[in-house]
Amino acid sequence: MTGLLGSFARIGAVLAAVGIVGAVAASGVLPPGRAFRAERIGWGWAIGAGLTAAMVPTAFLVRVSPGWIAFLVFAVLGAAAARVFRVHAPAAAQTAPREPRAAVGLLALLAALVGLGALLYLLRALTEPMWANDFVAIWGFKGKTIYGSGELPRRLYEDPALGFSHPEYPLGLPFLFAGVSFLAGRWDDHAMALLFPVFQAATLLALFGWLRRKGAARAVALLTAATLSCFEPLYSAFLTGMAEVPLSLGLLLFGTALVDALDGERGALRRVAVASAWITATKNEGLFFAAVGVGLALLVGGGRRWKIAFAALPTALAIRAFHLVWSGRLPLRDFDVRSFSPGRLAQAFGAAAARVTPAAWAGLVLIALLVALGRPSAESRRLLGLAVCGLAAYLILPAFAVRGPEWLVATTLPRTAAGLAPLAAAAVAARFTASPSAAVDPADP
Repeated sequence: MTGLLGSFARIGAVLAAVGIVGAVAASGVLPPGRAFRAERIGWGWAIGAGLTAAMVPTAFLVRVSPGWIAFLVFAVLGAAAARVFRVHAPAAAQTAPREPRAAVGLLALLAALVGLGALLYLLRALTEPMWANDFVAIWGFKGKTIYGSGELPRRLYEDPALGFSHPEYPLGLPFLFAGVSFLAGRWDDHAMALLFPVFQAATLLALFGWLRRKGAARAVALLTAATLSCFEPLYSAFLTGMAEVPLSLGLLLFGTALVDALDGERGALRRVAVASAWITATKNEGLFFAAVGVGLALLVGGGRRWKIAFAALPTALAIRAFHLVWSGRLPLRDFDVRSFSPGRLAQAFGAAAARVTPAAWAGLVLIALLVALGRPSAESRRLLGLAVCGLAAYLILPAFAVRGPEWLVATTLPRTAAGLAPLAAAAVAARFTASPSAAVDPADP
């Protein structure tokens, strides 16, 4: 097979291997059983992608070439760690009360909508090579430079002419691009766009599986997944190749793991640690979200609060420290604390409000109604708290922008806020689950 289809087949085979390795390693953070089946796929993909990204700098450090041998070493180590630290099944599986069977036609329609949203994003992502400005100038540029150089060159941090690439940004996504390219044997910024529909699929499966495990009816879980799959502001051609789609998966995993840890579920602390590392390695604000999660745990975590804090913060700080070792201390290129003023904050809020379209206002009103109509839920409050803190940070941050609040709102706010959609979807849907003590019967997917 040659040409574009051959390239897609090559990248697809690499991504399948990444997913399989991650699925094996996922037994180290998730208990066995059918109740975790959908979530295991989502977590498995995140773990596999994380191992692929981590393979690149590790190979550089030990002075070997990143490739299949290094990948297999990571796969064996991941499988061995999962085997040794395997999460065992709960002592007694809880079962949910029998729910009325939804109409088969309704479930089929909702499943079709999930598939339609996924298909539409697949078409948007694969129609042409990744082209977004931040992919060309930042994420893809760094990934291609790392792959082409066979190292992490110092010029990415020391050459003033490359300041446009934001050397202060984390390297998780560029390392993932480079890792996939090392495994595929070439840099292909068209076929590698397949990564992003896979991220979407992992997000939808993790969302659906978590909601079902928390007692949501199939129709509720499918409707939530269908709504998210069709959310074009996140799953767009423009964001393909950028960090918002991977970050949105990480935030969903972090939020749901945090809720599970607060509920004392087995393996949840490990999931918090893994997700904390993922979001910190993806974008600068990942460290902020990890800190917010620690704050929520300290406020409502009771006797578990310190365990959760020590699960989330050290991994995030370790990722940050690793980046500092490579790059040194670099200032945030677009922000200056000294530029803040109440007037600039008012400008930021005004510019944000002006960019909300009537359709977006209608969506916000609908979300507010759903929150009001749903059952009060600790899970929902925790997820909403994380999402609201993130949105507040995105709204306040433009007041520190060097080029002015309006510029940052216009260029970043819509896409960064869209990255909160999976977390917000889980928070809203959690208000329509069964009683807090109910969980899905592991024998009933």
